[in-house]
Amino acid sequence: MPYTARATSRVRAGTIRAGATRLSDQLRIGPWSLLSPEAVIQQKYNSLGGAGFAEIDRKDTGKAWYLKNGSCICYNDAMHNAFEIHGEIYRKWIALGGLAWGIPCTDETGTPDGVGRYNHFNNNTASIYWTPNTGAQAIWGAIRGKWAAMGWERSVLGYPVTDETGTPDGVGRYNHFANAGSIYWTPNTGANVVYGDIRKKWESLGWERSYLGYPTTDETEFADGGRANLFENGGIYWWPDTGAIDLRDVVVHYTGLHCFGETDWDQGPGGADEPYVIVSVATPQIAYTKRSQVYGDVDAGDTRPDLMEVYRGKPYGINIGTVLMENDFGDPNKYKDEVQKVVMGVHTAGTLALGLIPVAGPIIAAIAGPALGSLMPSIGGAISDLFDWGDDRIGSATVTISAKQMVLLAARTNNTTFSGIGFKVETPLISGEGASYKAYFDFVPA
Repeated sequence: MPYTARATSRVRAGTIRAGATRLSDQLRIGPWSLLSPEAVIQQKYNSLGGAGFAEIDRKDTGKAWYLKNGSCICYNDAMHNAFEIHGEIYRKWIALGGLAWGIPCTDETGTPDGVGRYNHFNNNTASIYWTPNTGAQAIWGAIRGKWAAMGWERSVLGYPVTDETGTPDGVGRYNHFANAGSIYWTPNTGANVVYGDIRKKWESLGWERSYLGYPTTDETEFADGGRANLFENGGIYWWPDTGAIDLRDVVVHYTGLHCFGETDWDQGPGGADEPYVIVSVATPQIAYTKRSQVYGDVDAGDTRPDLMEVYRGKPYGINIGTVLMENDFGDPNKYKDEVQKVVMGVHTAGTLALGLIPVAGPIIAAIAGPALGSLMPSIGGAISDLFDWGDDRIGSATVTISAKQMVLLAARTNNTTFSGIGFKVETPLISGEGASYKAYFDFVPA
């Protein structure tokens, strides 16, 4: 049967949604009864008024009686009871396959909001809902389970306006709902809710056939007062002042440095600086450190364009810590490793304090946003106290970019160019030993 593909997310067996008649009230005939299925159906028929209710059209002995008024009384073997279906819900049930599609476990019942009607089927794992505006629509399995968890028709979605339907690519299933929302399901993603402006953006891109693929989360609270859905290949992020923005992962590059003034003295050969940059990245989920090449013969006014990827991932907010070193007699990799230790220690303590482990998904950005800066140490003080430098440390700086800024920088901000370096973010002036430098970074879609 079609509902079996959702068996893994069935609502707890034996329960019925708020507003429905209790199963215990409906079980007038207990499992100990010696009445035959036909006798149980007969008893139900009599309780409805017998021939005064409707004439019998035909019988499927022990299973169902079909009545001339467009209704049916079905025997539920598991419950040892009989239930009645009628009107548009009955016609929808017949169109779906009748008994081959589902065995009712409730009579037709009014919804708590007073607008709709429904029958539940198949041990409360499938339903047909009807309203005057939506008609009768079938919903079952994991999609129904998601809708139930949200609050049924009183949720943000409202009533279903389609039956559960297969997607054009043959992979997924979905129901659309009255309040511009949908629940999509695949075996790999489960059932996820998408609605409002985020759904409109996804629709405009081509639904699941777009580059984003299927949603992998419900619409969820995001940083800076935003909302987000994650998808198989990216995300859609929304704020009241930006609207919905679709984006793959964000890539951050270190793009070079500019020397505004060189050191007063240099221990290495020649009179020019030989700087290098240690870049540390900390997000709510990860932290690590990378080192640029050592740049030779750098004088005041010189620029050293470069391209080093320092981050690729979701726009959950990021701290970029930059330590500018002057190479003399030390080992640059040693200092990179020492910086890494400091950054990792602070990041681990910070994520634990913020409760970000093992949280995943868009909610992590909303949680971390107010405390994002705490995930990156004060690099200058922490590192200078840690060990004696063989190379000279010119200085350090940290730039914090929020989740919203990451999205806007990657998706909607054009590059600025300075002295041949393209960038969207620059450090403050990093000064020390008489020298002054800036490091530059770019944010682009993956």
